[in-house]
Amino acid sequence: MAFWEDWTWKKLAILATVIVVAAVVIVVLVVAFAVVRPPKAKADDAVLQRFSLAPGSPAANSTISYNVTATVSLWNPNIYRAIEYGPLAVAFSFNGSRFDESATVPAFEHKPRKKATVLVTVGGAGKPIKLTAAGVKEFSNENDTAKFDVEMRLDTTLQYKGRKAKCPLVVVCPLQLQLVDPDVAATAFQRTKCTILRAKKSGC
Repeated sequence: MAFWEDWTWKKLAILATVIVVAAVVIVVLVVAFAVVRPPKAKADDAVLQRFSLAPGSPAANSTISYNVTATVSLWNPNIYRAIEYGPLAVAFSFNGSRFDESATVPAFEHKPRKKATVLVTVGGAGKPIKLTAAGVKEFSNENDTAKFDVEMRLDTTLQYKGRKAKCPLVVVCPLQLQLVDPDVAATAFQRTKCTILRAKKSGC
């Protein structure tokens, strides 16, 4: 009798284990195929080799000269779904005022659980920048330390593999840049987490 009771408990334990494993597999499949997660982004490196302002009168008539190189990495956290990015429009701002919108990155496919790297280099001389008087003063303050707070923004659309929706996506990366002499070794850049802004709509 004890033998049969033992055997029954063993069968129940095996059955319970099978049920738990099946439930875990179902959860994994749901996460992999039904749930989509947005990409994550970090600014991995950035170099500022020129950043000089010619203040205007009024301040909105100021001009700026610059050379900036920045590298941003995108991580696709999805287990199954690749991400298709449309062309990326890149903009750089200082103190809330854009000074460069010339760079673009071609459309590309981002494979699941992989990192993609975006490298952007921009430069210009005497480019208009619509600063306020406070913005001109802030530039002067930061110029004294040779460290500048610059924002890099990438605008694009993304589409998850197997879904029809094309979703607007914005990546905003705050960069603290040390002005460096191009003939001298650059200082180490502190990797920075970027903010992901996406549309709240079905399929996105």
